[in-house]
Amino acid sequence: MRSRKFAPSNRLEIIGIDGLPEIREGNDLTRLFLEAVEAKKLKLEDGDAIVFTSKVIAKSEDRVVDLSGVRVSGEAERIAKETEKDPRIVQLVLDEAKAVVRLMKNHVIVETKHGFVCANAGVDESNVEEGRAVLLPKDPQKSARLLKREIEERSGKAISVLISDSFGRAFRDGVMGICIGVSGIPALVDRRGEEDRFGKIAQITKEAIADEICAAVNLVMGEFREGVPIAIVRGLKLERCESDIQELLFSKEEDLFR
Repeated sequence: MRSRKFAPSNRLEIIGIDGLPEIREGNDLTRLFLEAVEAKKLKLEDGDAIVFTSKVIAKSEDRVVDLSGVRVSGEAERIAKETEKDPRIVQLVLDEAKAVVRLMKNHVIVETKHGFVCANAGVDESNVEEGRAVLLPKDPQKSARLLKREIEERSGKAISVLISDSFGRAFRDGVMGICIGVSGIPALVDRRGEEDRFGKIAQITKEAIADEICAAVNLVMGEFREGVPIAIVRGLKLERCESDIQELLFSKEEDLFR
């Protein structure tokens, strides 16, 4: 990972963008976003970071599954009994997983095909019609880059795009916003070699900028009835660059918990 410049911001503004219709397959998210911004009498600015929930990306990309059509394998049945989960959901989790990491009541911890280690492969039954489930976007990194390009072309502003989802964390209860796709700003900033206030040189610190942004935005977006699927973060002082969400992911050999 190459060195990237970092300057802390002494003030950030997070603007929730609501008023969007229920997202369906094939919807033009860029158009809907720009129309919602205009309806709020706002204007994009150079340097804005635009955060989309993974769910609106997934819905627009037809990643919604009708559970009545899921064919359950013997392995899914076995895991469902062990974890007390719906066998159809377990089957979707297995379909999305590269490897099962751990099983416990109501949880199937897996490594997804994207490389994320998370509960239930991100398969989610919230904020979708009864009898359906939403998968993570197939390639959230690609989706972030496409949205950035489209928004910049139509708005004329230099922006960045992040895609967020809610994940749990090792040794902590509760979920928080994390980033699963980023374009236009660093995912990770290596701060090794910088001096602290006492002149000591940092040896190990890398800052997960993309995750920090998504965690902050989650306070505005919420989890259920809030209806805020997109937010603008204004005031970031970050180098414009292309990065990749893979920068934030440990390999199995580096991961202390696997």
